Amino acid sequence: MDYIIDQIPLLFILTFLSIVFIQSALDKIFNWKGNLEFTTSTLTNKFPPMLVRFALLNVLLLEFTGGFGSLGGVVEIMVGNSTLYMAKLGTITSSLALLILLLGQRISQNYVDAKTIVIYFIVCLFGLQILF
Repeated sequence: MDYIIDQIPLLFILTFLSIVFIQSALDKIFNWKGNLEFTTSTLTNKFPPMLVRFALLNVLLLEFTGGFGSLGGVVEIMVGNSTLYMAKLGTITSSLALLILLLGQRISQNYVDAKTIVIYFIVCLFGLQILF
């Protein structure tokens, strides 16, 4: 029980990442066409449409892995698994997804939305600091 209490900050971070990235991945799956149209309209003048589609698919896979990996990390903590492999996988892939999204926002010169991504990235950095 003390192990779980000691891990409360990490539990909150992993729960946060789970909510953010599972919801975002599911949104991309269930509204692929809308997400692709938006992303294409934002980035087509900078990149070929096929590259935009590939990048969106990669973000989807990273968000899916990050969200469910983070959820797995919550389960790891609750059952007392101290290796926290899933938590590390979830936090690292969430961070990678955010970096790709940040790159897209910066290239498209959408600096306001880029600032929002930084806030999420800071949460990931806290999680990484706790895990490593």
